[in-house]
Amino acid sequence: MRPVKKLLRRPPVHRLLCRLASSYMRFAAWTTRWEVLNDEPLREILRQGQPVMTCLWHGRMMMIAPAWPQGTAIDVLISRHGDGRFISTVIGHIGMGTIEGSTSQGAITALRNIIRTLRAGRSVAITPDGPRGPRMRAASGVAMAAAAAKVPVVPVAAAVSRCYVVASWDRFILPLPFARGVVVWGEPVLLPPKTDQDAIEAGRKRIEEALIRLSAEADRRMGHTPIEPAPLPHKAPEPELEPAP
Repeated sequence: MRPVKKLLRRPPVHRLLCRLASSYMRFAAWTTRWEVLNDEPLREILRQGQPVMTCLWHGRMMMIAPAWPQGTAIDVLISRHGDGRFISTVIGHIGMGTIEGSTSQGAITALRNIIRTLRAGRSVAITPDGPRGPRMRAASGVAMAAAAAKVPVVPVAAAVSRCYVVASWDRFILPLPFARGVVVWGEPVLLPPKTDQDAIEAGRKRIEEALIRLSAEADRRMGHTPIEPAPLPHKAPEPELEPAP
């Protein structure tokens, strides 16, 4: 296994694989008949010259390019680990920018970069359950960044009729060519410019619930059983206090 990993890290091999991956993404998207639902609220915000933060689950990253309106600049938050560098190069080939960091690892630096990008007028795409999960559970960083930058969060989900679902933590969806596809946009989520913990948690829940709902709708429209989110962490019940004698 180690010789394979060493080979994949060689720059010429890395560049070739990135080219192949980006070419496959273009081919799969080009041969898919896409239906886009409820994108008018997003387009209206963009027409006004305002940036947005768009969110989708990590497992649906291969479908971000056809989901986003063509001709509109966007930067994608990508983690710093090896897989992240690979993804960064791939999406660079299809015309998207990247921001280094993640909402769970190196979160402070990532949040600063996201806020700086949004304030500069560029939209940002985030996978709030990346890079390591738990699956379809949003980290609080997305709500913190949107509140600080004073931009709406627009959730989105995509699904295709022909795909391969990888047995990974995020149930990564690999679209297959010559399929039908659907992109379902949610209503913009506006967060109050507050930084207290309760407001951030409320915003995080709204984003997570919207993404779960949109993903289930997209899957059902393509004839699939919806992918389920990871179970919530179990909390032990509070011990009951016995009345004093």
